[in-house]
Amino acid sequence: MNKEYWEKYYARKEGIATPSLFAQYVRENVIGKRRDLDQINLIELGCGNGRDSIYFAAEGLNVSAIDQCKKEIESLRQRTADMQNIIFRCADFSSLEDKFFNIVYSRFTLHSISKYQQNRLIKWVSRNLVTFGGVFCIETRGQKNELYKKGILVEGESDAYIFDNHYRRFLNFEELCHSLEDSGFILRYADEKKGFAPYKESNETYIRVIAEKTNKI
Repeated sequence: MNKEYWEKYYARKEGIATPSLFAQYVRENVIGKRRDLDQINLIELGCGNGRDSIYFAAEGLNVSAIDQCKKEIESLRQRTADMQNIIFRCADFSSLEDKFFNIVYSRFTLHSISKYQQNRLIKWVSRNLVTFGGVFCIETRGQKNELYKKGILVEGESDAYIFDNHYRRFLNFEELCHSLEDSGFILRYADEKKGFAPYKESNETYIRVIAEKTNKI
């Protein structure tokens, strides 16, 4: 839905930015002191300018980075040609083939897809995370976010709006948590508050969830 918007956005940006605070949080609190980093397979859903994917690869993880912005993916492939443990792929992250991962990483991407796509994606994540120790890492906009209900309501969807020329859907925190639990996850961390992703003078409210896969569905 946001493909054209983000292609223009990334075309205005140059270079690879520092990793997000969420990526650093996942590195410290999810991956922690594990020494077998080369045995961890991580997929980033909607990698954007690649800053978090490149960070995880530089830390030693095997990384698959997915995004629909073809030009940005091609640029990232060129800029990381000397890195053997990262693959950039142009694809729809809400409709992928099955392949096992230890970590599925989604920052600011669940709110870019419809509720139907989200439900399909959660089922895919549940199937493709390793049963014990597989982790779904989510940071996204929820209904407490300061932009909620701003813009034009998207016809046929609830809680989705066009604002600043692109689509955003605002997730219900409790509903997301229940959906993950019903799909075989234990919530290791779940909150909706400020402080997760401050940017310049802004400090909006976001959802952050760390969900671990179990064998119970």
